[in-house]
Amino acid sequence: MELEDGWGAAAVAEPAQKSSAPWEDPELSTLAGFFRTLREVLFRPGEFFENLGREGWAEPLAFALIVSSVGLLGALFWQFLALAPAGGDPGGASGLSPAWRLGPGWLMAIMAGSPVLALANLGVGGVCWWGSVALVGAGRDFTPAWRIFCYAQGGMALALIPYFGMLVAGIWVLVLLYCGVKQVYGISAGASLGTLAIFLALQAALALTLFLGLAAALALLGFLLLLG
Repeated sequence: MELEDGWGAAAVAEPAQKSSAPWEDPELSTLAGFFRTLREVLFRPGEFFENLGREGWAEPLAFALIVSSVGLLGALFWQFLALAPAGGDPGGASGLSPAWRLGPGWLMAIMAGSPVLALANLGVGGVCWWGSVALVGAGRDFTPAWRIFCYAQGGMALALIPYFGMLVAGIWVLVLLYCGVKQVYGISAGASLGTLAIFLALQAALALTLFLGLAAALALLGFLLLLG
């Protein structure tokens, strides 16, 4: 649509940017929006991220929390099932992992705790991803990077694949992050790969720091117990 500016010249009104995520479309039901977004992320990530808006953090967080929690539950279920002996009863909750002696109470506790674990992973991972994007010079605004990271968690749906799902999901999440940063920020393939490399390095450094801190705390506790 053409409008006249203050000098009488014709000016073109830019259309408002609209997110491609059906999850954020108020005209769709929650269920329809979720599954449409999941389909777009998994099968048409290039088009999805190319049209993804840069505003709003709550809706992507909700989407990522749902799909990450469900994917984690699926991965845990298959791991428990794999630990069951050949003669075990995989159909019962207590037979999911006799080696671990997991009963229905433990399974319910893990199921209840999966959203907390997923939320913690999103928080730490989102900050690391934002730092990675900023370090390659793509942008310093948190929200666009956060939106990419959250919608890339759609790959966690693949964790529902029996036994190897978590590995496949992890790889696909990285692919979606690569596609997302490349499309949203318009950076080169090399810069996108560099962002992924920095992200993985930050995650590894954080994991090593936590491991060393836990080991030091346990060593100190053991020393104090010996003194006592």
